[in-house]
Amino acid sequence: MLIEKQYVKSYVLIDWINTVYSMELYQIRHFAAVAETGSFTKAAVRAAVSQPALSASIAKLEEELGVKLFHRSPKSVTLTPAGRRFQMTAQEVLGSCNKVKAELRASVADRPLRIGVLRTLPSVHLARLIETLQGELPETRIELVDGTREQLHAQLAARKLLACISIKAGSEPGQRSVELLREDYGLVVGLNHRFASYEGVQLSDLNGERFIVRTHCETFANTTKLLADRGIRCQVVYRTDQDDRALALVGAGMGVALMPAIFDAPNVKKVPVRDFDAKRVISLHWNEDVADDRLDRVVAFATTHNWASSDRESAASSRPGVVMSSMRKSTGSTVSGRKPRQASGR
Repeated sequence: MLIEKQYVKSYVLIDWINTVYSMELYQIRHFAAVAETGSFTKAAVRAAVSQPALSASIAKLEEELGVKLFHRSPKSVTLTPAGRRFQMTAQEVLGSCNKVKAELRASVADRPLRIGVLRTLPSVHLARLIETLQGELPETRIELVDGTREQLHAQLAARKLLACISIKAGSEPGQRSVELLREDYGLVVGLNHRFASYEGVQLSDLNGERFIVRTHCETFANTTKLLADRGIRCQVVYRTDQDDRALALVGAGMGVALMPAIFDAPNVKKVPVRDFDAKRVISLHWNEDVADDRLDRVVAFATTHNWASSDRESAASSRPGVVMSSMRKSTGSTVSGRKPRQASGR
């Protein structure tokens, strides 16, 4: 007889546990809101749902439990004995959920924020970006990973990066992106170069020019083929995968270079190439199934960050998706859109 009573008691307990686990967490939260406020109206406001939806949620919960949890009257809502018993269980369940959530958030906050950065973003912009981002997330340790577009997207897909700032080229499965900057390519020349006084040039004007080649440029292969197809031969005087070095050598008068509009320096001039329509779109990319509060803040930050390449261009590119204006094509009627000057030199 004793064994039979223990068996029945165990069965009832197991049945109760199974019932609790069959419930949805939102139902327990709705119950707790009604129990604490003593009102379906106030509970609906706290739970951010409509009152009919909350009432339906409580009714479904009572149906699943097989008991009434509340005494309802026009003036008040009070707990039944079963409701008081369930309230203790609900508090334990919600307390455990909140504890787990806090622990998970703490573990996420302890992890470094790894962001991939396209290696062809200028150092000065990268430094300003990170300085501002660190101010937005002072409690977070930020780690940067340099790479090409292919390298960054591979690491993002492998979950080694939370996000990456890279070239947008089609859609990536399972990834989302937001456009940050759309910019032209143009010719960068030293201030003493004859092209510095021109409003624009044609690709044919580059024939025979001393050229600094950016070997890691995203348009390198296409540009090389385009010049070859048009019979344009440049004198390659230096090859480099470092944009800052290419820019410095252009400023020193060693040669000219084709570069995105975001690059700038005090001792260079950017000249539009009227028949070279290459553009690049810089976007922030991330995995769409990632749940991390820091990611939301990074996305919000990146889309409002000033991506101007210099103070002169701040007004033109203070909004995401704005085309950098410094290399926009001239529509002048002169040959190659240039402004002639008698004195010339490199």
